[in-house]
Amino acid sequence: YDHINKQWYQRRVRGWLPIYDHINKQFDGYLKEERSVVRRKQIPDSRIHCCLYFIAPTGHGLKALDISCMKKLHDVVNIIPVIAKADTMTIDERDSFKARIRDDIAAAEIKVYPSSLLPEDDDVLAANTPIRRHLPLAIVGSDRALTINNKSILGRQTKWGFVEVENPNHCEFSLLRDMLLRTHMQDLKDTTHEDHYENYRHQKLSDESTVNNGAGA
Repeated sequence: YDHINKQWYQRRVRGWLPIYDHINKQFDGYLKEERSVVRRKQIPDSRIHCCLYFIAPTGHGLKALDISCMKKLHDVVNIIPVIAKADTMTIDERDSFKARIRDDIAAAEIKVYPSSLLPEDDDVLAANTPIRRHLPLAIVGSDRALTINNKSILGRQTKWGFVEVENPNHCEFSLLRDMLLRTHMQDLKDTTHEDHYENYRHQKLSDESTVNNGAGA
């Protein structure tokens, strides 16, 4: 029984490890292509450019496990915090919860995307400021289309009305979609390549150099 509890605890505490390993595996594959004698002109890019970190809508702030997981991942991938099932909270509850999450992120020094630590020109600052103001993004999901006033709308029907996935007054799905697919797609890739991948590459080559020097001695 104690052995089972220990395994369960380790899986919980180290739940970030499979994600971390997968991200680094993609970095390693890209590095091998870069170092290949016969290198392709266009290296296939399977690197992970974004991690949507879903936060349970508890209303109490980040759990210790969330903080630990994000701190393990924020140096290898762009993290965008997202509140799941945001329609389980009222607007006031949601706004208060968002404020608590932002405070927890700041207190734990967790790096989230878009980063405020990197230099920004006026255009980039104008694009990033509204997103930072909305983080963590409150999301409502649905795979069902509702017919409202003879119009098909993706959303959820409740006893008190409709929750529209793409209505910015109901949730921030449209902001997240536009961010990932339109306004910030290239910046996510650039940040991965210039920051996360470059850090991995530097550390990997440094470790290999240390091993080789030790073997030569």
